Order: sequence, then structure tokens, then C-alpha cells
Amino acid sequence: MHTKRTMALALAAILAVMACTPAVAPSASAPASQPPASQPPASTEPSTPAASPSEAPLAVDPAEAVIPNVEPNAEIGFWTFFLSPTFDGYIAETIARFEATYPGVKVNWEDHQGTFQEDLNNAFSAGNAPDVINLSVGEGWVADYASRGVLLDLDATVPQEVKDIYFEGLWKSQLVDGKNFQFPWYQGIAVELINKRIYEEGAGLAVADFPKTVDGLPAVCKTIKDKTGSLCDIRLTVNDLLAQMTYEGDVDILAADGKSFTFDSPAGVEWLQMYVDMVKEGSVDTAALTTAEDRVGLLIFSAGQAPFYQTGPNLIREVKSNNASLYEDLAVVPAPVGKSGVLGKGSMGISVKGDTKFPNASIALAQFFTNPRSMVDFAKEVAVYPSSAAAYDDPFFSSEPELIEDSARPIAKDIVSKYADIVPTVPKKADVNAIVLDAIESALFNDVPAQQALTDAVAEANKLLE
Repeated sequence: MHTKRTMALALAAILAVMACTPAVAPSASAPASQPPASQPPASTEPSTPAASPSEAPLAVDPAEAVIPNVEPNAEIGFWTFFLSPTFDGYIAETIARFEATYPGVKVNWEDHQGTFQEDLNNAFSAGNAPDVINLSVGEGWVADYASRGVLLDLDATVPQEVKDIYFEGLWKSQLVDGKNFQFPWYQGIAVELINKRIYEEGAGLAVADFPKTVDGLPAVCKTIKDKTGSLCDIRLTVNDLLAQMTYEGDVDILAADGKSFTFDSPAGVEWLQMYVDMVKEGSVDTAALTTAEDRVGLLIFSAGQAPFYQTGPNLIREVKSNNASLYEDLAVVPAPVGKSGVLGKGSMGISVKGDTKFPNASIALAQFFTNPRSMVDFAKEVAVYPSSAAAYDDPFFSSEPELIEDSARPIAKDIVSKYADIVPTVPKKADVNAIVLDAIESALFNDVPAQQALTDAVAEANKLLE
């Protein structure tokens, strides 16, 4: 969506989600930096006052042993992304419960952070990559490594009754040649934080009537600007604009035969023109619109200068830290949906190395961390959301939240259940996205017509397919 960060780099924002040259100076308490948007933030506090897993670890339950024929005396490596040291207790206790559930299996865990992909690439090159790997779905890492032929095809190896544990759209995220290579792990959700001082008191709008769809934003932003002078704090997902135009504009970005790009279609032009018109009206803050710095928009909102901001629910705590008076005037509503009708794709997954010596033990570990019991336990520590319907049967998700930062919990199941990856696999995606970003910025800021900007980008991007 318009400010979404591809939770492998927040979910730290939500766990990142998931992170600055801000338009306004950050307050003295504003963080100097933030972990990438897909990992849980190191500063995240437990979402409930319940005892942490280190104080009350879950008991072993034989029912969690759902993978048959686990190799005896298997020793497997497990890498996670940006989870240490904040979640050391949770990871260690989950591993201990796994080892007790599958006796004889030993897990060697390592957490890698800023150099994760470099470390993993080197490990694959050296022939000593871990057996089980935490990869970002949101950032396309699963598809990347699966396309290299280094991940295990889980559709061919996982029992159907185990596959059925997960939401279908999440299990089918990041398919390569129609096959799945990841167990869906923790998910982030996007919500709109609303500054009621501006939105209600200033602009006279009702929070309950916040747009349910993305195409309702321009009218709201114009009203807010006309009545208050405040600008909408919207950020385009500059690292994956192809995905954003797919979800928001229902744009077919690639021809069915994969031999040419098609995002200069009427649907693509209409999507871009919506943002061009908002820039021309002066209703959006251009400091945030196409910045590569994920924190710019949050700082603008935290300073009380914006009517709303899309982010992960847990970042409400940062708003409270930066501007306690604003915290008292916050409201939270679901983020608007694009024309595709799909809310987004999954955030994080766990994959298995294709040539592991212990495929069943590795599958068992990946499944164990992503099963409903483990995910509920994780969600009680930090604002992440499970990838299976059964997890939401836990009273934790139906209980009345006491804090506004937990207010998305009762609606999380409905949001996560609608996640699906509807973006086709794009060759040389990073290079194509750079071309698209240049084109979009030329339309937004240099008066290049939207049609021309996208058609020129298609022509340049098509050269990468030759």
C-alpha cells in the first residue's frame, strides 16, 4: 500500500516493518536509526504484561510432532534474520521444545543481521549453508533463492494435512514454477494511524469514514489541505513499485508469456496519474513520497504535522515516545485496499536448503517454528501475527486490547487471511524497479506525462528481457 514497507526490512516496523532526511527535525527522543523493515525492532516491548517465555516456557506437546520419518541423530543449522538479542529467549526455548518433541535432533542456531544475504550467499558458495533459513517473502528473497535451485520444494515433500494448517494465500506466496519453497512465518499488518486533532477537529472528517480503498485518498487529502493546510504523509514503496501498482492499481505488469512489460497500460497510467494529481494539488508531502528513508514519514507524523500515516501497529509506541501528547489523540483504522482487492503478500518465511542431508528434520524445524502454538507464543512477545487460522482461536486475539498499539489484534486474522502474492516473477527485478522509479519521479516532479513516463520505462525495461 501507499506507505507499506516490505516487512523484511520492520516487521521490524513490524518487528519492522519493518526500517533520514526528514521534512521536519526529529525530536530529541527520535531514534537515530532503525532495523530494516522486515525484522522485529529491537526496542519492541511485550504487547501484554504476561510472563515472557523465559519465565514460563511452553510445555512439550507430542501433538506438535507432525512430520514423519525424521532422521535419527540429525544435526541441522538454522539461520534467522535480525532476531537477536531481543528474541534470544523465545528462539532458544522454542528450539529446546522442538528437540524434546523430536528426540535425537540437534539444532545449531545463528542470527545474522545487516550482512545476512552476503553471509548466506557466501555459505551457499562454500557448500556450508544452513539447513533451515529465515527468508523474507516481502523482499522476494524466497523467490530469488528458489530460482537459483538451492531451496527444497515443499509442495512435493510436506504432507497435505500440514500444508492445510496455513492460510492458502500465504502458502502460495513466492511460487516459482508453481511450487512453494517456504513455510509462512510471522506476518505484519498495515494500519493507518490517524491524528484526530487534524483529521477530526481540523478537517471535520470522521475517523469511521476513513477511505476503505486507495482511490479514496485523493479526495480526503484535498479536503484536509484545504481546511487545515496539513499535507498527507504518503510514501510510495520505492523498492518495489511494480508490486505497489499491482496491488493498488490492479496493473498487469508483465505479459503472460513473460517476454515484455505491460505496466504502461491504461490501468498503469491511471494509477500513476492519481499520485501525479495529488502532487500537482499540493496535498501530499513530497519529502516523504519517494524517499528511500523509511523513517521520514514516521518522523513527520510523530511531530504532529500529518493527518495520518500507514505503518505497523507496534510503531505506535515510537509515536508515544516521540510525542506523548499526540499519542492521546490517535486512532487506528485498517489500511485501505487497492483495486486488486488483495491486501498484500506475506512478510517472512522459513525455507529448507535443497541439498540438506536431513530433509525431514529440517522440514520439521521449519514447520515447528511456524505452527500455531509457536506463533501464538511469539505474538505475545511482539506485535506479529500468525500465518494459520487455528492460531487465532487463542483468546489472546479475541481479548479486548488495553492499549491502542494492540488495537489491530482482533482484526488481524481477517487481514492476514487475505494476503496473497499476485505479483509475477520479474527477471532482474531490482534493475527494472530502478527504471520504474526514475520514470515515476519524472512524472511526479518533472511534468513528464504519465503515459510517456511509463511507456519510456517499458521500452527500457524490455531491453533487460532480451
